[in-house]
Amino acid sequence: MNNPAVCWLVAAVLLFSSCTVSRVYPRSYYEQHKETLHETESLYHNATKSKQLAIAFNDLDYTDISLELKTDTVRYIYDFTYGEKRMNDTLHKFGYDSTLVQKIVKNMRTMKSTWINTMDYYEGGEKELLLFISAPVKQFSLLPLLQKRKYYLYNFYKQPQYYDEQGRLLDKKKLKQLRKINSEIFWRITDKVCYTVSGKFR
Repeated sequence: MNNPAVCWLVAAVLLFSSCTVSRVYPRSYYEQHKETLHETESLYHNATKSKQLAIAFNDLDYTDISLELKTDTVRYIYDFTYGEKRMNDTLHKFGYDSTLVQKIVKNMRTMKSTWINTMDYYEGGEKELLLFISAPVKQFSLLPLLQKRKYYLYNFYKQPQYYDEQGRLLDKKKLKQLRKINSEIFWRITDKVCYTVSGKFR
């Protein structure tokens, strides 16, 4: 393979293929972790009935934890190492159920999830909370130093949603219009669960 043009073409193909993201994996990830995902969804809603909470793992060894504790007026962020005892002390101080939160953290490590949080949205004129859970994309790269880490963001809705024939999330009131969140298009997993690919895990 001494032809420079051929070498360039092969390199370009390898680079493109190394940066592509499988759309099969998010569905297989969901099926593999379905029970734990929905258990985590339930645990999280119970843990955040009175106040909101975001949990993030800042490393792919899943040992560096950030907790975002939210009050009506202030947002506090604390960093811990997994298993660190002072994490429970902090949760108790702010009125969270440490047993529920620790179970969520354990589930996140089991699923290799990097982030869980909620955001407000409106369904039929009623305010709802949309749950997000993220997981690193399963990427296969021959050029890892050139490849930016990507994440699957999973949305968990309480009510069935609308999708087009391609499986893209639609706005309920305008069924031909895509519903984008942070400018991202979301793809159907189930009627209540969808995902997108993002360069950010939160």
